[in-house]
Amino acid sequence: MRSLALPLALVLFVAAPARAGSEDAKTATALLTGLDRGGGDPVKVLAELTAVAPHAVPAIDAFIERTHVSTVDERRALLTSIEAEVPDASGRFVTPKRQQAAEAKADDDFDWLAALVKVDAGAPGRNETIADIVAIRALAATRRVDAAQVILDAAFAESTMVYRDECGRRLREMAPYSMPALHIASQSDNKAMARYSTYQLERLDRQEPGKAFGATQHDEDLRIALLDAFGTAHHREAVSVVLKAANDDAPRVRKAARAAWLSYVSGPPPKPAPKKKLVLPGGRLANKETPLWLTWRELAAIELARTSEEVLGSVFTYKESGVPNTDLVALSNELFAHYDGERAKTDGVAFDWAVKAATGGDLAGAGAALDRLLAANPELAQRGDAAPIYLQLAKTHEKAKDWQAAAAAYGKAHGVSPEGPHAVEAQAGREYALGKALEADGKDGSANFRRAVALKPDYGPARAAAAKDGQATKPWLLWAAAAGATIALGFLIAGLRRRRQPVH
Repeated sequence: MRSLALPLALVLFVAAPARAGSEDAKTATALLTGLDRGGGDPVKVLAELTAVAPHAVPAIDAFIERTHVSTVDERRALLTSIEAEVPDASGRFVTPKRQQAAEAKADDDFDWLAALVKVDAGAPGRNETIADIVAIRALAATRRVDAAQVILDAAFAESTMVYRDECGRRLREMAPYSMPALHIASQSDNKAMARYSTYQLERLDRQEPGKAFGATQHDEDLRIALLDAFGTAHHREAVSVVLKAANDDAPRVRKAARAAWLSYVSGPPPKPAPKKKLVLPGGRLANKETPLWLTWRELAAIELARTSEEVLGSVFTYKESGVPNTDLVALSNELFAHYDGERAKTDGVAFDWAVKAATGGDLAGAGAALDRLLAANPELAQRGDAAPIYLQLAKTHEKAKDWQAAAAAYGKAHGVSPEGPHAVEAQAGREYALGKALEADGKDGSANFRRAVALKPDYGPARAAAAKDGQATKPWLLWAAAAGATIALGFLIAGLRRRRQPVH
């Protein structure tokens, strides 16, 4: 597999769980190999491949990287024959032109696959090209961050760069899930890749990091992936977005943003910006050279100082470049600690309200408040103190014989404090409530009752339910035993009678 530009942590974070035996990977490889050899209906194969592609990205990647029988020039000639946009051997498109909106849409709508299917089956590279295009389209349909990286790599690999236009269309089609890969590549030292990726982002109107991050609000994992991409690429224009996200309401997003931010302000410094003597008013050159831009670390330092002055009331001295004289890592951690302290105060007020509500008898309101608080902050400092409130709520549900709600409340009591003083009571209560819920549905809850007693031997209601269940089964066992004995006796008598009959 090619070396992906995405950081390993990001790839693992978004990866879908592998299926046992990698059956999807085997299926994907078989489907593509069949197309590669000229078999199968490409449209049908694409549909089948799309179904398994989310769990087969590495296998599809490996297929695209295979050694092709046809040459790049043969496949370039094939694509030119269907009037596809194809770059030359250096990666540049032969007829670059400024397009009107209608022309750009027509290019986007042009279906390479439909045109390739009509080409003579014996044309050099036809089947391999069809298989490659199907593979790229199936990857795009996964809407996975790592799949977007594979497509981007294919656009710049020597053997598949002829598909660069198709890759660009699919990267735009799968947005916003292609944005992490495109934003990393847009900051690449590879100028061709940086231009290409920036162009795709411009077409999506997502080249500005704030807009890009705003488009990920529906998917927390994608937000994390994009923040990780900003930090990996040290995207100059993303410093304010990353620092703002360091105080995001979602704990996982905050953690990712802070990790990305610390990569801006620590570690090896960036390359210095080029310098030049600037032209002063009147046409006179300045006496000394001036950097043409601020590096990503300088921008991060300025943004950090501005935020710290506003939030912490910090005071700094500044260098001539406008960069503050301060320890950036220490100041970052001070700012994060302030954010956490303020959040803890807010959480404390909300928790105190829940306790007050529970004390006043509004257990439902207290439970709902705790649910919201824990959803927003799973690491709530007072989470262990929530267990007694959830226990009280569970017992209220028990009295109302709402066994499903009781089981849920007992489960929350155990979840917030699995090692606490109420843990066994909560776990046993949940088993008992689940058993009663099954019983109410006309099903067998005896296993749950027995587990509840095993957890808490002095749990009276569970012991009674388990005993009652055991007694209920005894008459059935006796009847079954009696019936079995009667049948056996009948067979025995019949056998004896046959033995007594004379042999003729």
